[in-house]
Amino acid sequence: MRIVFFGSSDFAIPSLKALTEGGFRPALVVTKPDAPRGRGRKIYDSEVKLAAQSLGLHFAQPADPHDPKFLQELADLAPDLGVVVSYGVILKPELLSLPKHGMVNAHASLLPLFRGAAPVQRAIREGHPETGVTIMRIVEQLDAGDIQLKKSTPIGAHENAGDLRERLAELSGTALLEALQQIQAGKAKFTPQDHGKATYAPKVEKEHGVIDWKLPAIEVDRLVRAMTPKPGAQTRLGAKRFIVMEGVVEQDIYGLGIPGALQSSGEEGIRVCTGKDLFRITRIKPDNGRNMTAGEFVRGHHIAPDARFG
Repeated sequence: MRIVFFGSSDFAIPSLKALTEGGFRPALVVTKPDAPRGRGRKIYDSEVKLAAQSLGLHFAQPADPHDPKFLQELADLAPDLGVVVSYGVILKPELLSLPKHGMVNAHASLLPLFRGAAPVQRAIREGHPETGVTIMRIVEQLDAGDIQLKKSTPIGAHENAGDLRERLAELSGTALLEALQQIQAGKAKFTPQDHGKATYAPKVEKEHGVIDWKLPAIEVDRLVRAMTPKPGAQTRLGAKRFIVMEGVVEQDIYGLGIPGALQSSGEEGIRVCTGKDLFRITRIKPDNGRNMTAGEFVRGHHIAPDARFG
């Protein structure tokens, strides 16, 4: 099959490699233009472009994939199938209709759960025991296309969004390879989603990571894991802001502490009172500082006896 691959973030790279190595070498890789990043606003190469170059694939970086000139270039390729993985652009009908067999997408959730931009964070935040990848046909409505196949995976008890995202990126490649083999063999079956069961996972913003210590410790733990590595689970100690990177839930036998108050701090961690039980911080990052263990933090910072996070 003549395939056009659309992807922009590093999440798409394992899929691009899996298809190329599995005999579905894309005729063209479409990714976003190189963009500025960081404080210096230096222009960096698109990660997917670099991956395409390393695999010897042709690539394009249109500012707008719906530009008539670019659409004509795609039409001239006469693609059989479009594959989309974390491209970051809503595709319009004039583009979706170009490939002979339409376009399929790898989405990092078990649809119809968690349509939208942040399914990985949402699955952890809500305490789901498992998540996965869905291969679906792309339609105009957000993540609402018919489902070809799903691959599920358990969510680890201490797994954060960054770790889970890496695993789902690899799983996407495995799922897409199987999906394309089915399509090529004429054995693909697409099943409509139950739209009545759909839930949504909109983009996670920085303010969503503010820790409310009145919540039970298990909820704090889920928030920390969902927001790590970014945008980060934030809290304040005095006038300074910190990012809680990692921690564990511990039983609070007495339950007399004020939420946010420190019960103890030392090499083993910083125990913070919550609405129920304790959350022992094991890694913390001062604003504009480095990620460090709780022990390193305690040794380098004076913590008053009546200190309270909040």
